[in-house]
Amino acid sequence: MLLIKNVRMVDWRRSSVTPYDILIEGDRISKIESEINLSGVPVIYGAGLTAIPGMVDAHVHLRQPGYEYKETVETATRAAAAGGVTALCAMPNVKPCPDSPENLENARSFQRDSKVRIIQSCAINRDLNGERSDWKELLASGARFFTNDGLPVDRVSDMVEILKFSRETGVVVGEHPEAPGMDEKLHRAETMMICRDIFLNEKIGGNLHIQHVSLADSVRYLEKCRHKNIKFTIETCPHYFREVEKGLDGGMYEVYPPLRNEEDRRAIIWALSTRLISIIASDHAPHSAEDKRLDKPARGFSGVELLFSLCYSGLVRKAIIDLERLVEFLSLSPSLLLGIEPVCFEAGKRADIVLFDPEEEWRVEESAMHSKGKNTPFMGGRLKGKIKYTIASGEVIYPFGELR
Repeated sequence: MLLIKNVRMVDWRRSSVTPYDILIEGDRISKIESEINLSGVPVIYGAGLTAIPGMVDAHVHLRQPGYEYKETVETATRAAAAGGVTALCAMPNVKPCPDSPENLENARSFQRDSKVRIIQSCAINRDLNGERSDWKELLASGARFFTNDGLPVDRVSDMVEILKFSRETGVVVGEHPEAPGMDEKLHRAETMMICRDIFLNEKIGGNLHIQHVSLADSVRYLEKCRHKNIKFTIETCPHYFREVEKGLDGGMYEVYPPLRNEEDRRAIIWALSTRLISIIASDHAPHSAEDKRLDKPARGFSGVELLFSLCYSGLVRKAIIDLERLVEFLSLSPSLLLGIEPVCFEAGKRADIVLFDPEEEWRVEESAMHSKGKNTPFMGGRLKGKIKYTIASGEVIYPFGELR
């Protein structure tokens, strides 16, 4: 049992003006009342804090197995817990790649002790760019999300067939939109690949999810497609709608897709405000300091533990969206995408709950980050909204070691 007292609640349906007490039994919310008094039960005193559903990060690179010098499941999920993330979708660019039932089970073997729920995605193509994986076998092994993230689905015939497969089975196809062989900094390779995939899916009607959208051109095209009732969902990331800190080492700004200009940032904010984009994910891509200092620095940012505060500071505090909408983007919509029961504040619902201080301002510092990767272009920046407690399936998983 766990009792949270005197806390304001906000989920994707509504927000409470007055505080409530929340009683948790096992992995579920047992009772929500104006006052609950019990003896002998661990208590979290929530005065001044706001409770929201645990966040679901739909785009995370765990790096294990194969790249443990960059990150491990343990360090990534500690970072997730510190950031209020109670479930995540792990990308398949590990070694061995989860492109077969055996390799999927191998990847899952590193995840079994995680307190953060992990949905392991599977590769559409073997090693992300070879022949087609056996999708039916992977589906039978529990796969729900297929992507070659890190690479696009290059061959049109492969994209046609995986979209058909998704229509027939209900799995989701995540596309890393990049036209192969093009310099994204010079050309609009993202928009070109989105155009191809939308054109295909207009006829097929599969479950297409477009990852890390970043361009105004892409937004303009997708807005036109929305009115044609073509089936797709879209995610973006905080670094495509927030300005980054200045004066960091050059490698700290290297990411795919690249950081964009003010026109693109404004377009992404508009797409969020109109719900054209329905999911915000971190695209957590930790790298070693050495990899970021190479002549061609490794591309990607460490972001899972910063996800909420970057969004809260950049969107809610600036009155672009309200907190209910942010919870929709960070919890409800990714839950629906990944087939997870959405969390809300109701008796009987899963107790994935985050408590944060909406007024606390804090600074992003390398020494305070839990991920092995300290590669963020927000290093040194000041953010509002500090995660104080993360509860997953009724257990306090952050702060670490408390109320166990």
